[in-house]
Amino acid sequence: MELKLSVPQWHYSMLLDDERVSVFKEAVETSVKPGDIVFDLGTGSGILAMIAAKNAKHVYAVELDPITTEYTRENIKENNYDNITVIEDDAAYYPFSEKADVVIAELLDTGLITEPQVPVLNSIIEKGLLKEGGLIIPEEVYNSAQLVKSKMGHIYYDEEVTSEEVSNEIVYDTINFYQVNDEDVEYLLDFELKEDVKNPAVRLNTYTKLKENFISGASPMLNPPLVIPINGKLTAGTVKIKLSYVMGGDLESINVEIIK
Repeated sequence: MELKLSVPQWHYSMLLDDERVSVFKEAVETSVKPGDIVFDLGTGSGILAMIAAKNAKHVYAVELDPITTEYTRENIKENNYDNITVIEDDAAYYPFSEKADVVIAELLDTGLITEPQVPVLNSIIEKGLLKEGGLIIPEEVYNSAQLVKSKMGHIYYDEEVTSEEVSNEIVYDTINFYQVNDEDVEYLLDFELKEDVKNPAVRLNTYTKLKENFISGASPMLNPPLVIPINGKLTAGTVKIKLSYVMGGDLESINVEIIK
């Protein structure tokens, strides 16, 4: 399937992330059936909306950013889709007039912290906008944490650098999007630290389950590992850390404390 796409400059890197695009493309193509009503929340360039529209009866493509929305409308027109409605609005508050068979929400970031995946899908579930037996893509994420040696004095993504791991990796939560999830979260984590560390940090990883047998790890533009420096030194052995943040908040909502 070849699409003609125009996007804002900041969207190019997302489209160039082949792993991110291909795993969502396959999940959407194998989920949307003829006659389905589809919501594509945070549609961006509209690429997933157009993939869904190949089979769907109608797709509602919602985008909050007005600049991106103009590109989306142009992309839909350029590729001759007449079964997609582009909506410039906040997907958490838009008054949909019908329910969805499939909800696509690619509003992801590591830990679900800086993107509104959880508040948007909470709204869909609370309003009963998913039909009985309907599908959400992705359906679940698994969050993990690990102690590493920090390379910077501030929060950063392990992309161009790789922080050395010094403990076991813990899966600390599973977020299922078919239910309403608490946006304010707090976790107590026990790590086994291999050695004394002068500049410790917690590194978060998020693994995305789009549907059964479709699980994606991190890619350059999909949930890159997030490193959060910890104040103080850590001694080898069992280390207890309190981690809290707001899902759909921002990086400033993150708090990490050593529990003595």
